[in-house]
Amino acid sequence: MNKATQSKQGFTLIEILVAIVVIGVLASIGIPFFQKYIHQAKATTFANDIRILANAGDQYALESGWWVDDTSSGVFPDELEGYVSRRKFELGSSLGGVWDFEQDDVGDFTSAVGVVSPIEKEELFVMVDKRIDDGDLSTGVFQKVSSDRYYYVIAE
Repeated sequence: MNKATQSKQGFTLIEILVAIVVIGVLASIGIPFFQKYIHQAKATTFANDIRILANAGDQYALESGWWVDDTSSGVFPDELEGYVSRRKFELGSSLGGVWDFEQDDVGDFTSAVGVVSPIEKEELFVMVDKRIDDGDLSTGVFQKVSSDRYYYVIAE
């Protein structure tokens, strides 16, 4: 067999490097968009979860005439048995930290539910606030109460 009839096998180093560069450029474009969607999904999940807890606390108050008792952070209030999943509560929030019910203890609120010591940055909580409220963590239904506490106000 002569050299003219032999087929070329494989890729050259230049072809492989070009492919790697193209993949790198595509990844550098795609990763920020992917992270944005992950943050939006986390914020949406958190917003839905805190609304469910707030609605459960409100429903309990409507039926019993009392607000959910103030519990230690991460401790499921016994009053909410049957209103919301204990397991879901005890797993904590999608933004990290533990759930907490407050009564006459945080800010000027009669009843509130929130998260304590979340691991995510404040920008995600601003996204949550935009979904729930006005996008301002210092006012409205969803508020930053202290450096590591974000609460949904059930009753003022």
